[in-house]
Amino acid sequence: MPVASKKTAKHFRLDQGLIKDAQKILGAKTETETIESALSDVIYQAKIRRLIEQTSGKFKFEGLN
Repeated sequence: MPVASKKTAKHFRLDQGLIKDAQKILGAKTETETIESALSDVIYQAKIRRLIEQTSGKFKFEGLN
């Protein structure tokens, strides 16, 4: 369950096309939800990448069959 976090108003100049494309891909209802979801995805990917690097060579992958 996500921990409640402090929300802060910020002002950025963002490419509206990128926001709309990301919003469509993420299925987000608002631009704020889009940005928060994208940031969460980047953080998740970094954690997964670190985990893979830490376990590199320790497990044998035999495919999906």
